[in-house]
Amino acid sequence: MALFTLRCFVVLMVYWCWLVFGNGENLCHSELLIHSNITAELQSDVLLPCNFHPTLLGSDKTADIAVVWTQRNTTTHSLLEISLQGDVRFWDYKGGRIKTFPKLSESGNFSILLQKVQLYDLSLYHCELFNGFNCTVAYQEIQLGLTTFFQPHESFIVAAAIAAVLLCLSITCLCGTSDKRNQQPESSHENCYTEV
Repeated sequence: MALFTLRCFVVLMVYWCWLVFGNGENLCHSELLIHSNITAELQSDVLLPCNFHPTLLGSDKTADIAVVWTQRNTTTHSLLEISLQGDVRFWDYKGGRIKTFPKLSESGNFSILLQKVQLYDLSLYHCELFNGFNCTVAYQEIQLGLTTFFQPHESFIVAAAIAAVLLCLSITCLCGTSDKRNQQPESSHENCYTEV
């Protein structure tokens, strides 16, 4: 009986190791899927996108699948976790400035809205898809930067303003030249008329 119990224990241990190490290798590979650059003005609201294809989520809607949001600058700050079922757990809610959309998580959308962007919010963000504990399936990077004030549409306005100034200068020069001609004394030949 003890030998049978030992054999069952060994078989169960081999099976457990196969499940943990054999199957887990295929799932836990932590692949970077997307790197996005997002810009925002200070004090504005910005959507940080995080969408995973349903095939990565699996068909079991009760599975222990969640996305963890982190902010990475010199250190990593965990912000929140959104489960596949829509449960949200905050670790740092940035003074209530993070809005989640838990009803969308079942479809693979784990995006968050960061409200009233502050200077210290500008950094790299990760949204990591976990399957169970400590098993990262994939992640996305979002680089949040400050919107520059010189946008392409503003360059068109600047070019139009420069063209208007140059046009005004040209008109002024032409008018000045024409005034000088009118102020010159008339020559004596122009006033001579010969009658025949």
